[in-house]
Amino acid sequence: MNVLVFIKQVADTEARIIISFDQKSLEIENKYAVNFFDEFAVEEAIRIKEALKDVQITVCTFAPVRATEALRTTIAMGADKAVRIDSSKYETDDPLIIARILAAYAKKEGFDLILCGRQAMDDESASVGAMVAEFLDIPHVSQISRLTMLDAGRAEVENEIEGGKKVSEVTLPALFTAQKGLNEPRVPLITGVMKAMKTEITVLDPASFDTPFGPIDNESSKIRVLSYELPAKRPSVRIIDGETAGEKAKNLVRLLKDEAKAL
Repeated sequence: MNVLVFIKQVADTEARIIISFDQKSLEIENKYAVNFFDEFAVEEAIRIKEALKDVQITVCTFAPVRATEALRTTIAMGADKAVRIDSSKYETDDPLIIARILAAYAKKEGFDLILCGRQAMDDESASVGAMVAEFLDIPHVSQISRLTMLDAGRAEVENEIEGGKKVSEVTLPALFTAQKGLNEPRVPLITGVMKAMKTEITVLDPASFDTPFGPIDNESSKIRVLSYELPAKRPSVRIIDGETAGEKAKNLVRLLKDEAKAL
């Protein structure tokens, strides 16, 4: 059974991010990590391998060379193979272009199951997984919180819907996006880290394989960044004076009336 996992390397939550002077680009501190939701996808693939044994896990990303570190992290966790599709010639973050490239690779590589995170923590488009499934014409269930392999050709998944949960039986091949709660990603052991350091990362140029799902050149992107802006600053916290709850309530009403003009 071939399990394909798509991941993305994103800026660490503690990384310093500065908007450029022209507001057209970002300067990001060199602190990156595997996307939060993608860790659940990698862990679930490893658990499937532990349960079914005859499973090959390939982790793939469309990214620049710095993402090699993220791929090695997945190898240390337990993935068998890592592939980086080189993005250095493509100046686009358009989810549609990325989905076309990943779907083309999946078709070339062959798979029984595709897993990925529900969304990336940087752009939060939450659309790449669904578009890959559509291009490949396979079933897709998003934000799964439970996955049970019934056999090598069927899986039962659970995901949340408005007001409840839905349980679906899906015939493979299929694509599932992982939600928090699906599992608890493992911390790589030192033996896994040593293995990852020695593992060769395959690097592919998208131009080297057939991309039948539409153009992938920069000019084909439907998205243009107009500007980056910082979020509005939150108002400072105001402590209401008063010795008792009654005094504080009176002062609050006065401030809402005289200063905030809300009453």
